[in-house]
Amino acid sequence: MKEEDLLKKDNIIGLRINSFKDRYILLDNLEVKGEPIVYTYSEMYNKQCTLIISVLHGTLHMVVNNKLVEVRSNDIFIITPYVHYEFLESKCIMYCIMVQNEIIEDIYEHTATGSSVGVRYYKCHHYHLDRYYIDILLNDYHLIRIEHDRHDYRMKEMTLRAFMTAFIAHLYSFVSEETETEQVDKSKGWVFYNKFLNQLSLYYKKERSVQFYAQKIGITSKYLSTIVVNYTEHTASQVIDNYVAGRIKQMLYSNNMNIKKISEHYNFPNQSFFGRFFKRVAGMSPYEYQKLFNRKKIIEP
Repeated sequence: MKEEDLLKKDNIIGLRINSFKDRYILLDNLEVKGEPIVYTYSEMYNKQCTLIISVLHGTLHMVVNNKLVEVRSNDIFIITPYVHYEFLESKCIMYCIMVQNEIIEDIYEHTATGSSVGVRYYKCHHYHLDRYYIDILLNDYHLIRIEHDRHDYRMKEMTLRAFMTAFIAHLYSFVSEETETEQVDKSKGWVFYNKFLNQLSLYYKKERSVQFYAQKIGITSKYLSTIVVNYTEHTASQVIDNYVAGRIKQMLYSNNMNIKKISEHYNFPNQSFFGRFFKRVAGMSPYEYQKLFNRKKIIEP
C-alpha cells in the first residue's frame, strides 16, 4: 500500500490524514468529539517509513507481524520499515507520525539517539510512559501539525525536520528498558528471529548470505528461512537485502560519501555490482536515489 493510497482512505480509517511530499504523514483524531473510532484497515505494508503512534485514551487494537497488539493509554508504539501491521476497529484517541526512514535515521544520528534505537528494521518498540511525558510529546506533535498545515514555503521542510528532531530527542530521553512493554511472543522461533536481526545489524556491511547468519545463531539455513518467512512473509535473503539497501539509502540521503566510497564501505567487489544490487532491491540506481533524496537538498534548498 502506497502512502498516496492511504491518504484516500481517511473516511475509512477514521483519522485525519495529511501528507507533506509523502515524507511526513500525520494521522490523528484529536479533534473528534465523543468516542472516536479507528476503523479496521488492512493490507497495510510499511516499506519506507518509521511510524510513531501515541494513544492518549482508550486502546488501539492492531495486528503486527501476525500478532495481536494492544496499544493502551499513555503508550508509545514505534514501527520500523518492513513490518506488517493492521489497524483493527478500536475506540481511542491517538496520533501517528509517519516519517520517511532516511530522514528519521539521519535525525537519530544528529540527536545521538542511534544507540537507543537498536535494530532499526523489522522491529517494533512498545513503551508505557507517565502522562507528564506523554503531554510533552503531544505538545511537540501540535507544533509539527501546525507547521505541517501551513502553506508551502521555501524553508518548510527544514522547519518540519527541526520540530521532528525535538520530538525524537524528547522521546528517547523519556523511554528506557524500564518503560518498554514486554513482547508477548516468547517462542523459540521469536528468540532465533531476534538473534538473526541482531547479528544482521552487526555484520550487514560484510556478510549477505543466509548461511552465514544461520551459522552465527546455531541453526540451519532452512530453519532460519522458515522462521523469517513466518514473521515477515519474506525470505531470509530478501530481509538481508532490504536491510542492507535500507542502510545504504541512509548514507545516500546523508550525502556525506560518494557512491564509489559507499560501494567500498559495504565491501562490494566493484561499483558496477553495487549498482546492480541496489537497483534490484530499491528499484532505481544509487545515483538516481541520491539525486531524489538527499539531506543537503532538504536543508539547503
